Amino acid sequence: MIEQRVIIQLTDEDLNEFGTLTVSSLDYRGDSESKVNISQSMTLKNVPIVDKPDNLTPIQYCPNIGANFAKLMFLEETEYQILFESKGSEDNLDVLYSLTKINDNHFKPFRFSLDDKILGTLNFRSYVGKSFLDVRKDNINSKKIPIEVRSKKIDYFNQYSAMIADLSQHALSLIFEVNSPLYQEFELDSREKETYYEDFMFLEYLFREDNLPSIFEYLSKNLHSQLRNHVETVPVSFASNVNQNTLKNIVSKPNKLSKSSADFLIVDKLNGYIPSELEQVKHEDVIDIPENRFFKYFLELIQNLVEKLLGSSKEGYIKDKLLYFRDEISYYLSSKFFNHISSMDYVPFNSQILQKKEGYREIFQYFLMFEFSFRLSWDEVNNQFKGFEKKLSELYEYWCYFKILKVLNDLSVNKINFEDVFEINKDNWSINIKKGERSVKKFKLFIYDNEIDVKLFYNLRFSDKSKYRSYSLAFKPDYTLLISISEHRHYIHFDAKYRSELEIIDFYNKIEVSNKDLDKEIDERDSLEEKDREFKDGDIYKMHTYKDSILKTEGSYVLYPGNKTKRFYESDLIIPSVGAFSLTPGNDDVEEDNLEIFIKEVLKTLLFNHGLIMYTWDSASH
Repeated sequence: MIEQRVIIQLTDEDLNEFGTLTVSSLDYRGDSESKVNISQSMTLKNVPIVDKPDNLTPIQYCPNIGANFAKLMFLEETEYQILFESKGSEDNLDVLYSLTKINDNHFKPFRFSLDDKILGTLNFRSYVGKSFLDVRKDNINSKKIPIEVRSKKIDYFNQYSAMIADLSQHALSLIFEVNSPLYQEFELDSREKETYYEDFMFLEYLFREDNLPSIFEYLSKNLHSQLRNHVETVPVSFASNVNQNTLKNIVSKPNKLSKSSADFLIVDKLNGYIPSELEQVKHEDVIDIPENRFFKYFLELIQNLVEKLLGSSKEGYIKDKLLYFRDEISYYLSSKFFNHISSMDYVPFNSQILQKKEGYREIFQYFLMFEFSFRLSWDEVNNQFKGFEKKLSELYEYWCYFKILKVLNDLSVNKINFEDVFEINKDNWSINIKKGERSVKKFKLFIYDNEIDVKLFYNLRFSDKSKYRSYSLAFKPDYTLLISISEHRHYIHFDAKYRSELEIIDFYNKIEVSNKDLDKEIDERDSLEEKDREFKDGDIYKMHTYKDSILKTEGSYVLYPGNKTKRFYESDLIIPSVGAFSLTPGNDDVEEDNLEIFIKEVLKTLLFNHGLIMYTWDSASH
């Protein structure tokens, strides 16, 4: 291992010297040393300069990452050494002022200092996003050095955006609930804040192949239309149908009759006259309807957003993706059918087509995500978005909760409403998730014609003094299933753990690092990391604690962003057991299916244990 260093000469806005800030990491496993002067004020030692950041290297510099991201990149849950050297007194001096102002747990200065030096350690924990390095001295701030803190566990560009979009969608689902007190009060406001960072994440999510591209392909072949009638005047020889209204119009407009000797019944009825032209009703399918105008408006909205972001993006990954997005949206809007659709004059919020019909429903939800993401104040989530930092451990916990809710909702004959999940204060559009005993959600499942009641709790407390019993200490699992079969009760617990164990064995000994091989190195690291992301042993120990201490517990399991699912069984049956399930944003469809299959197997096993069904479970196949 060799030491990485970032050495920054800090100044104020008037270029007065503040001192030298050095950020170091001892966790870099590179085997070649380098020194690069990025500018007069910043020097990098053993810091790779890359086009694409990974999530293994403690410090990287990405000059072409684009305007929405900081070029100097660090990692969450990684310890850095901080050294600040300045001339003069240390009184009234705040090192890493912007960071500690948001969260003073990040930076831990040592209790002693050496002469004019201040030392300490920096750890971002599970916060990611953009932040700043600076110093405040005698109530004057140095210039801020922007930094990007990456995630170790999930893909920063894809999985993170998928998780944010999912959480936004769950909060916004309240708008679709007719019984929700927010349903009738929903109004469209203009976007008040510039959110370049989150907007780019939204675009990354939107242009996934199974999102907007597939929805556009579907709608372009299945546009909703309406049958409209209109009256047109045609020569009598071209008239295709005559009805009572036609005859009335003939009689009421004698000026359009002319003398005729033709041997037609109508000539005889009109005393030798015949109309030169007739008015008839024509039926026509039209696509110029409010829902299609909204579809066109949404695409134009995205086109404007892409152009706005392109205006502030430099060469690099983000600009390349934005150019791709621009080409895609231009292709969509060039479709000929849009020539027959006029501009939107209002958003048809109450349209059942937008709310329920396939394709339109998804476009409407994308629009709401874009316009209202986190503006419907979800206090717990908003607290994780203070400043520029995002606490992924908290966001991941909420995201997992909704995944379990979805699995149970799909299995249940009775469905829950999202308004049952949240506490709602419609006066200030504030929502929070219900927790503890008040969080109970009731589901009714049928397995082999046996009715089973399942209750889901979020953060239910177990202790030796409550009706939810632990015989020793108090515990509060993230999610608890209470399964009732006849008079018997059983518990299954899940804990969301936004962390995993990366087993990178002798990786840097196998790869010779050089500038020309950096892209290859990153790709190989990503591949190896994807292969070996596992749960932590310590989390399994905690699952044993839940299973052994909380009475009537049949199983306890970790949910984590990884790629390995593992369970440990006491016997040949699926329960009692402990283990870990992989549940990763963006990869969750198959993993949801696995969780659903597991829950059904648990229910079958419990029915078998109570003598209600004959059932054989093959542990070897699982």
